[in-house]
Amino acid sequence: MYSAYNAALTQFTRSLSAEVGPAGIRVNAIAPDLIESVQVPYATLVPEEDLPLWPNWSPLGGPGQPEDVAGVALFLASDLSRFVTGGTIHVDGGTHSSGGWVPRNSGGWTNRPRNP
Repeated sequence: MYSAYNAALTQFTRSLSAEVGPAGIRVNAIAPDLIESVQVPYATLVPEEDLPLWPNWSPLGGPGQPEDVAGVALFLASDLSRFVTGGTIHVDGGTHSSGGWVPRNSGGWTNRPRNP
């Protein structure tokens, strides 16, 4: 169901932006992933021996910080994004673009490499 909800939210964002755009209203979505937060404390969820592997878990490494998401929200709320609407911005260190999968040095792919 999670994938269906994600798809629905993405399409709703697009549809609503087309509907209210003529009134000058912009509609965008922010999709965070791999963000260290109070709600998702990766530092305590990921085993200590795996923490040094973070750089391999997304193209930009990680984890991201709440400030990374706040920066995107600030951009979308500012006039700098005056011509941006109907989109979803992924604040995820590149996990969306890579499909969440990274190559292993030994061959193949994994979404959480323990032995890259």
